[in-house]
Amino acid sequence: MSIDHPKTNFSLTSLVVLLLSVAAFGQKVTYDVVQGTDFSKYKTYKWQRAEKASYPAGGSDEIIMRSIDAQLAAKGLTRSEAGPVDLYVTYQLAIVENAEWSSFSNEIQWEGGANSLAGFRGATTNSTMMIRKGWMIVDVYDVDQKKYVWHATASKTLGDSTDPKKIEKNARKAMAKVFENFPRGS
Repeated sequence: MSIDHPKTNFSLTSLVVLLLSVAAFGQKVTYDVVQGTDFSKYKTYKWQRAEKASYPAGGSDEIIMRSIDAQLAAKGLTRSEAGPVDLYVTYQLAIVENAEWSSFSNEIQWEGGANSLAGFRGATTNSTMMIRKGWMIVDVYDVDQKKYVWHATASKTLGDSTDPKKIEKNARKAMAKVFENFPRGS
């Protein structure tokens, strides 16, 4: 099945690390909900994969899906693998690395005179650090209407933890923030 969303038409890169590896800086989340959607009619959902998207290997994919499952269950939805469902849920993940260069100078003084070349003198320290940034997109689609009804994007500067317990804890925390404004069915 192909599901296209007009706001998420980009290619994802291969994933080496998980978006939710550690909470380095605050997570930014934006939402989009289709106005007038009656979320009380939705009871069940099924996972779908976005076309041409890469997903993390190993247990990381399961950690993300479990964290989203917990949030959807708290909103009154039940995951189903068989039979007809009301909603499809997808997520996509992208991580990029950028180099940040910084320079710090200490005790800068102007020197000049008859017996020396004029100019600034002092100690300078230079450093380069790799910064990873991650973006996650979660879409919820109405199966009957064949269109999305809820969309969230989250972005965050990432750390480098590989501890599965820490990853799981941060995934639950991040998904709680992502789904904090998801409409609850009655």
